[in-house]
Amino acid sequence: MVIKFQNRQYELISKIKTTGSGAIELYAASDAEAEDVKYTIACVNDLELARKLVPVTTKANTNFSFKDLCASFNADGKYYVVFSHADGNTLQQMIERENSILRERLLLLKNIFDQIFLLNMPDCFVYEILRKDNIVVDDALSVRFNYFFTEVDYYWKVQEKDCINRVSGLVQELFARELEQKSSRELTKFARDMEEGRFAYLWDCYVAYDNIYEVVLTKSEQQELEPRRIWWRAWEKLKQIFPKIRAALAAALIISAALYLLLNLQNPMISDNGITFGQIGTLEVQEQPK
Repeated sequence: MVIKFQNRQYELISKIKTTGSGAIELYAASDAEAEDVKYTIACVNDLELARKLVPVTTKANTNFSFKDLCASFNADGKYYVVFSHADGNTLQQMIERENSILRERLLLLKNIFDQIFLLNMPDCFVYEILRKDNIVVDDALSVRFNYFFTEVDYYWKVQEKDCINRVSGLVQELFARELEQKSSRELTKFARDMEEGRFAYLWDCYVAYDNIYEVVLTKSEQQELEPRRIWWRAWEKLKQIFPKIRAALAAALIISAALYLLLNLQNPMISDNGITFGQIGTLEVQEQPK
């Protein structure tokens, strides 16, 4: 199927999904004249939803630097929105591999911030692309975004704090090891400030991260990132050997109790009539005459 608009022709390759309670059908498409150029095309069947989308999906209403938005138009009683499409490994796949070094993860978050502000897109799309499966990472750690209208029903409620919360989640996942070990004071403070809502704007998050980026990067290259205090390292080692210590203490307690009983309880005298105890505790037992 080919969709025509002005002098452009978009050839639909495959259907990605239906979203927005069935109101939007998403397709992977290519340029009919250049097959290596890929697009994501949203076909909006609901005219009321289309009316709401117009302010954030038309070139006239969005910033000219939002180049991922390629076109939007009405055709055959439907509203079409054309975005660039990115192929490759997603951030979700990268996190699942768990083999990336800190330097790569630091650069990756910086590139995500850079790309967001370079494109200068509406908040609803910032919120959309900050999903791990919408961020595509290439071998050079450059990033591109996909626009799949995953939470289109929430677009009208998105505020900047929602975008900040989503970045905070990415920070927690990207630097999970460092935050758990508290190996970087700078990263720990940055993540805590984001979690506690100390940044009013996404730009403030970017500036704060840019301020610590070189410091953390330098320390990582000089292998200075270790658990931040001696007591922390000692505690980590203690936790590793604690099961053995607990077993040894339990054994020592049992042995001590057994020795105490053997040394402090008087031996009973055995007779033909059974066992006779001369003393029970502090009470002396005297044998009655027969």
